[in-house]
Amino acid sequence: MASALGYYHHPDDDQFSLDFVNPDRGVIEDRLDSYDGVTETRTTTYDLDEEVHTIYTRTNEVADAEEIEYGFDRAFAEMDPDTRVLVREILELFRRIQERKHDEEGVPLDAYKEIEIRRIPRAFEQVDWSGPVPKTGGQIASNLVLCHALPNANHRTAFGVLETYLRAVDSSVKLPSMVTDDYEWQRWVDEYIVDSKRLLTIRRNIDLFRYLERYGCRTVRRKGGIDVVLSEYAFDFRQHEALRDYAHKHERRTTDFVKKLLRKMDRIDLVENPAIRKPAFAAFLRQLD
Repeated sequence: MASALGYYHHPDDDQFSLDFVNPDRGVIEDRLDSYDGVTETRTTTYDLDEEVHTIYTRTNEVADAEEIEYGFDRAFAEMDPDTRVLVREILELFRRIQERKHDEEGVPLDAYKEIEIRRIPRAFEQVDWSGPVPKTGGQIASNLVLCHALPNANHRTAFGVLETYLRAVDSSVKLPSMVTDDYEWQRWVDEYIVDSKRLLTIRRNIDLFRYLERYGCRTVRRKGGIDVVLSEYAFDFRQHEALRDYAHKHERRTTDFVKKLLRKMDRIDLVENPAIRKPAFAAFLRQLD
């Protein structure tokens, strides 16, 4: 019996992600021959409206976050002083997340690549520092997630930067707990994260998912059991258009999340207050050192 379910991460090893789809086995064989020696591949066949073959790939630069090198002197030299302070804060937050994972669970944080540090300044360049607090804070968090510079924990790190930014706006800000006592995300936070991961998955794979839908796939499941129902998304644009349009959607939803966060803190005053600009945020971070 045909199934309408496909997988974005390979069901037997979520380090492998979907890279190619075609109903012609010969085309699949040619594609497999084109990969370089460092790219691992796996193939799967789906029985949709018709038989479709898929290739999953993995190109691991590192096995876990403890193997990551932090020699970024050259990259830091290319940044202006304020950007350098912000990027150092992100790396420090990521270190703390990595250490907490090891201390609490006794295992390293999963990783599949080195930190792509040059992506981070571009995330800050796209922030409107003159808007109200939720817009600027939402853009900071959204852009850090979208730039995907870290090998893991991009949402957790973005939340950490958002919290620091809100404290820079008003030092009396105290965020509600985003996690429960057993370190699971609170439901209202989890809803945002799951929705964010769906948008990110669609945004980067519009062509692949359009192809799957054409052959009868109705739902794509990514790791964590997150289902992407294809009928809920538009596929009538090209990849570069999807990158732009879904980035805008992600930013709007992240801004709405920040507004919800401020209301939970009973800080309605900050919803309309003007944001602080990048130099003031950098100055706040320097005072923390």
